[in-house]
Amino acid sequence: MATPRDRLAARLDAARNGVSAHGLDALLVSSPIHLRYLFDVVASAGLALVGGHGATLVVDERYAAQFDAATRERPDVAVRRVAVGESYETTAVQVARDLSLRVLGVEADHMTLGRVAAFRRVPAAAGLDWRETTGLVERQRLVKDAWEVGRLREAGARLAEVAACILPTVQAGCTERQIAWEVALALHATGFDGPAFETIVASGPNGARPHHRASDRRIEDGDLVVVDFGGVLDGYAVDMTRTVAVGDVSAAGRAWVTAVGRAQRAAIATAAPGVLPSVIDQAARTSLERDGLSQYFVHSTGHGLGLEVHERPTIGPRGDHDGPLVAGMVFTVEPGVYVPGVGGVRIEDDVVVTATGTERLTSAPAPFETHES
Repeated sequence: MATPRDRLAARLDAARNGVSAHGLDALLVSSPIHLRYLFDVVASAGLALVGGHGATLVVDERYAAQFDAATRERPDVAVRRVAVGESYETTAVQVARDLSLRVLGVEADHMTLGRVAAFRRVPAAAGLDWRETTGLVERQRLVKDAWEVGRLREAGARLAEVAACILPTVQAGCTERQIAWEVALALHATGFDGPAFETIVASGPNGARPHHRASDRRIEDGDLVVVDFGGVLDGYAVDMTRTVAVGDVSAAGRAWVTAVGRAQRAAIATAAPGVLPSVIDQAARTSLERDGLSQYFVHSTGHGLGLEVHERPTIGPRGDHDGPLVAGMVFTVEPGVYVPGVGGVRIEDDVVVTATGTERLTSAPAPFETHES
């Protein structure tokens, strides 16, 4: 589904205002994710000069038709083709010269030092003032508009369908790899563009590894099995984790599942506009501490979702650099317990911040759901 043109226009206007506020003539956008966000184009190569003049996209012939279509009827957006035998760097510098741009921001988090050097080596670049910038577009992407929330809500509903297909099949005798493959098939059948990341299936002692890669280990009776999966719909990523108790699970294992579910509920209940991310993280840790398990929680409580499966805000002890939550932020809430050599538990859902609290975007079928009604 294409991004509505009015939303793209609003995004570009906001980016231009940010460029001006930072004292730049233009921002050289090099991140493919940012090109998609601002212009709704999907390409492995491309640049954009965004400033008071509007925007000029620099693209080679592989993507020229796509960029032309995406910018049709947008008078403030132009397309400049990279001639065969020419470089992106030379073409972008020439655009800057043609537009009398002098102070150019580069996306320091996305452009390599080698490429910056390549820009500086262009003879026509002499006299241009290159300045590092961080977070200009990322800060815009922090808060989702109504259209984006709608796509994420639909993606969350579809991920719930995947959960309903997959979680009941996690049984003794299956291998981790088999379950991961079934997730991939279910994502395809449910209409996702593709997986958001490599599916994690971690059974028994493998559950103590938060980012375990699915192996040929066969699930055994008494295992806790962490299943972490996500999908991309219209470019937007959603993410869910459930821990399945297979057969006769130990009392300790059952207590871990209960404790992690309680910690997740505490974190979600804390989230609201004006609350700092670290406060949400602390709510989960405090809950686990009451159960004597906080030392086994080894990662942040959550991460932002959007055009990337890991983006701002970070819901963790060091996640306050973007300030408090505001309505429209979307992120995961995924506390966990990981006991080396024994096993682990993680429960994860996606939420969007509303005017008064949060709305859950993901759910799972009984008996895998964890929230209290």
